[in-house]
Amino acid sequence: MVIKRNARRKNRKIKFSEDQYVEKQYMIDGKAVIPVQLDRLSDLYMEHDYKQVELSDSVCAYIEEIAYMIPINTDIVLEIHCPTIGVEEQEKVVRSIRNNYGIEIDDVDYEMMLSNRRSIVLAIIGMVLLIVNILTDKYVGSIISNFICVVWWVAIWDMIEIQTLDKSENKAKRLSYQQLYDAQITFVFEDEK
Repeated sequence: MVIKRNARRKNRKIKFSEDQYVEKQYMIDGKAVIPVQLDRLSDLYMEHDYKQVELSDSVCAYIEEIAYMIPINTDIVLEIHCPTIGVEEQEKVVRSIRNNYGIEIDDVDYEMMLSNRRSIVLAIIGMVLLIVNILTDKYVGSIISNFICVVWWVAIWDMIEIQTLDKSENKAKRLSYQQLYDAQITFVFEDEK
């Protein structure tokens, strides 16, 4: 009897709502607040970054992991918990965060541009080979004709895949980075608590 109960427990559906989790953990007054705890300000930046310009991979991964769960139409507030810093340092932190996500947006835009070019080239190759296949079907052997048929079909298929799957994935990434780029950045100084 115990075995049946354990098997039932393993196979039951888990009722978990990501929306409710996000609402409970991160939403305050209609905005998603992502708290970032820093023991010292240098934790925000790459370990060996002398000028302290590039954000740490772990901080970016943490922010992006939480932002992934937040709906695109929701404003984000990055709440930096750190020791007291001056206005100039605060501006530097804001600039660094904006630069980081600006670079990410630029990278996605570049990827999308390359994908568009690739899909145009594949469409041209596919159409040319389709025309060649239709015109030479009677005169060329069946092996060569079948090979040309497969090549034009693969080229057209890849073009469609780039235009549908890759494009929508890149658009979603860009929207997520844009949401983080536009995030309001606030500071909570731990010394004052």
